[in-house]
Formats: sequence, C-alpha cells, structure tokens
Amino acid sequence: MLKVIVLEDEPAARRELVLLTPWEKYGMICAGEAADGAEGLVLIEEKNPDIVITDIRMPGIDGLSFIETLVKRAAEKEIATPEVIILSGYSEFEYARRAMRLGVDEYLLKPVEDDALEAALLRKAAKIRSRSPHHKAELLFFNESERKQFDSECLSYVDESIRIIEERYIQGVSIEEVAGELGLSAGHLSRIFKRGTGYTFVDYLTHVRIKRAMELLRDPAVKIYEVADLVGYLDARYFAQVFKKIAGVTPHDFKDGIVSIPASSDPGFESA
Repeated sequence: MLKVIVLEDEPAARRELVLLTPWEKYGMICAGEAADGAEGLVLIEEKNPDIVITDIRMPGIDGLSFIETLVKRAAEKEIATPEVIILSGYSEFEYARRAMRLGVDEYLLKPVEDDALEAALLRKAAKIRSRSPHHKAELLFFNESERKQFDSECLSYVDESIRIIEERYIQGVSIEEVAGELGLSAGHLSRIFKRGTGYTFVDYLTHVRIKRAMELLRDPAVKIYEVADLVGYLDARYFAQVFKKIAGVTPHDFKDGIVSIPASSDPGFESA
C-alpha cells in the first residue's frame, strides 16, 4: 500500500478527508494528518509517505513553504520527493501556480469532489509505480533495510487482519481473536500491524467504525443512537465521545452540518 498524509488546518475538513476517502480502494492508507506545515514536516520524517495532500493556506509554515522545504530536503538526501496534491480555493490560484513550478502537478479546488480526488490519487499512484516497476506496490513505502525485514508474508497477515476488521467491526473483534485465526501471537501481530498500517489494531478498528458512522450520518432519517448500534457501540454516549475524539465534532454537529447542505450540492467532501 502507498502511504498518504493529509495537511489541512480546518479540523472538520481534515477529518472528513481522512476518514471518508476510501484509501484501500486505491491501494493506499492514510498514515497521518497535520494542521500546518511545521507538523507536516515532522510527519514526513516519521512516516516517509509516498503522497502528500496539502492545503495551500495554513498558519505558520504554509503550503508553499512546506513544499519548498520538502523539495530541498529530498534533494539533500538524494531521494524522490513525495508526490504532492494541492487543495486550494479559487482566490489562491496564483499562489498555487508557484507550487506547480516546484513540480506539483495536481491542483484541486475546494470543496473537493470525490471524482476529482479519486482521479488525482490514481494518477499519483500510477506515476509512483511507473518509477518502480520492479517493486510490488505495497512495498513502496519501505526503505531497503525495512523491506528485508517486512516481507510479503507479513503484509498478507496485515491485509487479512484488515479484511477481518472490516467484516466484523459491528460485533467487534480483538487482536487476540485475529492472531489466533492467523496462527500468530497477539504481540507479533500487533507489531507487524502497526508497522504495516501506521495504526494500532484498536485504533484501526475505531477508525473503521467512525468512518462508517460518518457515512451513515449523511442520511437524515437515521438517528444517532441507531448509527451507534450499526457501527458496534452499545452505548450511544460512549460512541459520541469516541466520534468527537476522532472527527473533531460531535455526531449531532456533524449530522447538522451534513443535512444543512442544499440537496443540489455534490455529495463530495464539503468544506467546513
């Protein structure tokens, strides 16, 4: 899988992008998020992403300065610069053009439409894979020494764990159960799962549940307590706490924001 990180200073817009984009559909995983360029640069060092999606206007180190630093660091280390997708408003077009002179070739206007984002991500994936035709796509985010230690068998365990989570997130599933089915110890699966996805097993399960909850909350006919039950939470109050921690807003506020959008709006990522 290719690693993606997201830089966006608006919390609600960032969480929607992170949680509602079907990363697995594109052979990707969202490995992290940041609210500004400074946080983003730290995240780059930690995660070594293949693709960066960044807002062009952010507090502190803005998107353009972030990209300039990214290009400079890559040149100093003699490594490929992560592929960059810019998010911007109409009024910032000239600003974004400067970033394109740095090699950025994907520019999306806010609010970002699903189809436009999907097309940009697929073009980036094709570009990355064309540079490394002899490497399996899912190994692209590891450096050479890590590749020797994290082989295809480990990746298959991670993929199977993800499949089980996505099938059983409603009734709930523990890492001990999954490890037992795969013939591994829970400790070993925990280590390779974190390494392969960037998340702990429990965090990944929680994100799958909240992602599905956000999809369900788009339906004005569905009640919040019903959504809680449909994604595996018996206690609606606890669900609300977890949802706010992950999404940055309460389920009620998220639902109000969705249903207040005119019916004619495109069902893509709405700006906060």
